[in-house]
Amino acid sequence: METLERNEWADVAQLVEITSDAVIICELDGTILHVNNRLLGLMCEERADVIGGDVKDVLYSSAFERATEHRLPFETDGSENELMLKLSDGSFIPVLVRAGSVTPPHIFGRRAPRVLVALHSIEEQYSHDRQLKRALSELRVANKRLSGTLSVIMSTVGSDELPSLLDTVLNQLVGTLDASGAAIYFSESGGFKLRGVSKELYDSYLPEFLPYGAGIPTYVLRESRACRLSIQQDLEGDKVASGMFMDLDNRSKHLLRMQDMPPYRSEICLPVFYGTQILGVLEVGWKRPQAPLAYDVNVLEVICDYLSIQLVGMASSLRSRRTAELGRSLNVLRDELFTFLDDSAAATQAVSSEICNMLNCHFCPIEYDASLDSYVIDFEGGSRVALPDDPEKLFFSTTAPAARLGAGPDGFEASVLGGTSAEDLKHVRITRVDESMPMGGWLRAHGLPCQGLYVDAGIEAGRPRPEGDGKHSNDAIVPASVAKGPTTRALLLRDGSQEPIDDLEYDYLVHLAHDFELIYEGESQKREERHIAQTLQIGMRNSLGDVPGIAADSVYLSATNSALVGGDFYTLIRLPDDCAVMILGDVSGKGIEAASMSALVKTALTAYAWEGAGPARMARSLNSMLMGFSRVETFVTAFIAKVDLKAGRATYCSAGHPPTMVIRPESMPLGGGEVRGGEVELLGCQSGVIGAFESMVYETGVFTFAPGDMLFMYTDGTIEARDRSGAFFGEQRLRDLLLSVSGEGVSGICGKVLGELDRFTESALDDDIALVSLEFLRGRS
Repeated sequence: METLERNEWADVAQLVEITSDAVIICELDGTILHVNNRLLGLMCEERADVIGGDVKDVLYSSAFERATEHRLPFETDGSENELMLKLSDGSFIPVLVRAGSVTPPHIFGRRAPRVLVALHSIEEQYSHDRQLKRALSELRVANKRLSGTLSVIMSTVGSDELPSLLDTVLNQLVGTLDASGAAIYFSESGGFKLRGVSKELYDSYLPEFLPYGAGIPTYVLRESRACRLSIQQDLEGDKVASGMFMDLDNRSKHLLRMQDMPPYRSEICLPVFYGTQILGVLEVGWKRPQAPLAYDVNVLEVICDYLSIQLVGMASSLRSRRTAELGRSLNVLRDELFTFLDDSAAATQAVSSEICNMLNCHFCPIEYDASLDSYVIDFEGGSRVALPDDPEKLFFSTTAPAARLGAGPDGFEASVLGGTSAEDLKHVRITRVDESMPMGGWLRAHGLPCQGLYVDAGIEAGRPRPEGDGKHSNDAIVPASVAKGPTTRALLLRDGSQEPIDDLEYDYLVHLAHDFELIYEGESQKREERHIAQTLQIGMRNSLGDVPGIAADSVYLSATNSALVGGDFYTLIRLPDDCAVMILGDVSGKGIEAASMSALVKTALTAYAWEGAGPARMARSLNSMLMGFSRVETFVTAFIAKVDLKAGRATYCSAGHPPTMVIRPESMPLGGGEVRGGEVELLGCQSGVIGAFESMVYETGVFTFAPGDMLFMYTDGTIEARDRSGAFFGEQRLRDLLLSVSGEGVSGICGKVLGELDRFTESALDDDIALVSLEFLRGRS
């Protein structure tokens, strides 16, 4: 055998050693001539123990049967045979065997053919197949992760809508990582706000807001790394927490409250940073327990790096949109406050509805109940809970932050309403309420939302503060039938699962409070002005004195209805010797200011008349007086007439005033003869306004009158009244009207003219109007 191996099998021995299969060379009767090291390693045998043996003692059928007689246990045509290989310890392993007859002349010469047997272990083949399948599976997963990563990255490029971006990214992440769901929380004032979820979680519970210090996002933020977490729910025997999570990387365990529990059993949670700024936390979870792959963590970190770039711009855009939304709401609320100035209940209803809609909160009025000697909270119009003490002590005895940090100079107050802050408020006070404060704990203990704002409008509305030791029952339930007054105190509350009032929303309420103060201070000032106007009207009422020989009619209409009086004034003064002075004037402006100046002018002209001054001199004296008031920018138009009833003659001065009209009605002498036709004469002697220039010259005009003649005076608002098309009422229309109504006498003539003006303008008169008509009962015959 040694001679054979050394001489005849030298080349064959070298060949069979370089193959990966186990090889046996044997005679046709099964005698083993040569084996390679691969077979020896597979059988765990020495060469000497195998060479010379029978191949039938090495290879058995799959049923562990030995080949009988001189038959070999395998076919020699090269086909595969599944046999059992006997090992040194007597055990068997399955092998695949192929055999063929070989008789190369240059090797074997004239000897009988030999059989070459190649075999390999089926178990090794199966193991190799398993490894190949596993490699292919990992390759497919890696390819899916790579494809999904590229898809997510491409979806972030050029996106301008945050909701659609988050929806796309989260849903693609779920598909890429074969996850059960994904969610993203944004870091906002006071905690993390849920901003997006994948479609798989639409029907699942996720906490909408997680305050700093609670939940998984806070842990991830502290770790500042991606965390692979295993989550356990329903802890037994723990009254505080209902679950826990374990960090698979450092094996640490942490408790979780029920309201902070995510809907997963395993998850990868990682922070989204832009530089050193935390933007939010991304969660990808599985509802089945498993150990998330480190490769998946790498995929998410790459995605978050690209996602953060888009989120920075969109977060700024989101803040800007929210700012604009709150600004529009402020405009609506201003309109509501102006609309319901005289109806506090309607104003409260409109304002509270808009605030609740914008801030997603509960509006809870705080009212004083005399029967309980306590303030009570009215929660959404139902039963009411008595406060444990006076609101002043409960809400202002401790210091709370006015706003959260983080609002830059380009925030809401700088860009929308010009930088109003809580310090600018004069009467309204606003303070925060949160769960960490005693009042927040009291609210939570009574089943009420426990965070938000307390607003005190600073108006008592006749409700006394409770006196005594401040010990009120904190469990008293008050019927809703207690009478309600105007709401001046209220709580704006959110549930503990919601985010606190952020800096934008706080500034929104501060600006609303500032507008409230401005509007109601203006209304208070108007009421004061109205009171002053009423006092002026009582003391300086336009009236015509009783002068024998003169019948008079007058009417006055102020354009500022709320002021009751305006700048137009008139008076008829009776003088000795059958004389009288008629004054009609118009002070520039409207309302209280004009009324105050008209009172001064009217008093001065009355004094000049009693001094015996003529009309032109009265105008000059008044001009000098007004020019002496260096800070008063007021001018006056006036018609001043001094009437001598004996002579049937009058002198006048028209200082910038519309031309006065003398009406000479149609008449017939008693003894028959010529009939005098009706006519209207304009008094044409005109001078400049009073109070404009110190050197102004005032001229005197003269007219005569007969019994039955009328003097009609009016202010500029009469002829300057416009109809809907913009046409003026004008002097000619006034003359025609006076001529048509003068035959009925002076009584009611001014009312008829005013009625025609009202019809002409369709009740849209926009200037003060004074009309005066005098009928001379004596005069030249």
